[in-house]
Amino acid sequence: MKRLFHFFYFLIVALWLAGCAAVERSPQAEAALGELPASYRGELPCADCAGIRYQISLFPDGVYTLSSVYLGDDDGRRFHEQGEWSLDASGETLTLAGGDAGPRQWRVVEGADSLEMLDLEGNAIDSSLNYRVQRTGQFVSETLEDSYWKLIELGGEPVDVAEGAREPHLVFHGERGRLAGFGGCNRLTGEYRREGDGLSIGTVASTRMACVPGNDLEPRFLAMLEHVAGYRVRADRLELLDAEGEVIARFEVRHLT
Repeated sequence: MKRLFHFFYFLIVALWLAGCAAVERSPQAEAALGELPASYRGELPCADCAGIRYQISLFPDGVYTLSSVYLGDDDGRRFHEQGEWSLDASGETLTLAGGDAGPRQWRVVEGADSLEMLDLEGNAIDSSLNYRVQRTGQFVSETLEDSYWKLIELGGEPVDVAEGAREPHLVFHGERGRLAGFGGCNRLTGEYRREGDGLSIGTVASTRMACVPGNDLEPRFLAMLEHVAGYRVRADRLELLDAEGEVIARFEVRHLT
């Protein structure tokens, strides 16, 4: 009898928790953010620099990206994170979970026109300084074509480039349907075809420079391009997908001046 009681007790608790989770991701709560995707930008205070420029992008599938740039910093510190967002049942507190520092919380204010950063306990920051980012007039996202995409992850592993070395990258030239880039050792050229979210890359030719022995980045890069079947742009990140929809490479946009 006692075991039966415990069974029903834990069953009730599990159902209650599931109900709470359903409320937190309910359409009513998410409607508090308005039309998605949406972008928020702003410069927030910094203890040891001139300020931190934030850009938050929220996507309708529950994914977010957050970029932060430390202003006036000699090191030019830049950080990027991606994870999942959620709202509490009231639709007033936005939680971003996925960064190394743990979940971040923001308060939805002014009819979702602004997000206000909260402290680590989820409370308002007691300061006269501005801790809000403002919603942009339209969603801010890069485009696949005519952008410089730096390779940052290949086959689930980060791509590190030695200081001063040329970085592997791709550029999709929209008008000509031509692909150009650098594989880590040689220049790359080829053709591509895009239909909606579908993407296919034809035969890629490369120059024949001698590569550093033991460096297998370029062969892996070229092999990956043969399996590309789709793509997804999330703000300033490009994800290349295979036929099963799995991410096989990630890139970060670089604005060249």
